[in-house]
Amino acid sequence: MAARRILVIDDSPTLRKVIVFYLSRLGYEVKESSNGRSGLETMESSHFDLLILDMNMPVMNGSQVLEQLAQEQKFETPILILSADKEDQSIANGIHMGASYYMTKPFKPEELVQKINLIFDETNK
Repeated sequence: MAARRILVIDDSPTLRKVIVFYLSRLGYEVKESSNGRSGLETMESSHFDLLILDMNMPVMNGSQVLEQLAQEQKFETPILILSADKEDQSIANGIHMGASYYMTKPFKPEELVQKINLIFDETNK
């Protein structure tokens, strides 16, 4: 079975490095983008099994990415939002805009791994 492919779109190089480090050790193939626009460009050329998306980024933020993806009728890749915003309304907005899952920052890498495993368990059903 081929490794599952994950795209991390976040403007924090440190956070991307940590996520790539943990997920690569578990056998995931992880690509990264520093903003929404480059993330969308990366998705045009490759298929991913999961998108991890920050909401607050320069150039193109997470909401704008979700709006773009909503226009693609066949976009079915699960989206996990990672955001420092803990407000219920922000979480609801992210889910309403097409994200499947939401985690708040800061988080422990082990929690992210658990969440990703749950997402893949759910999408395998």
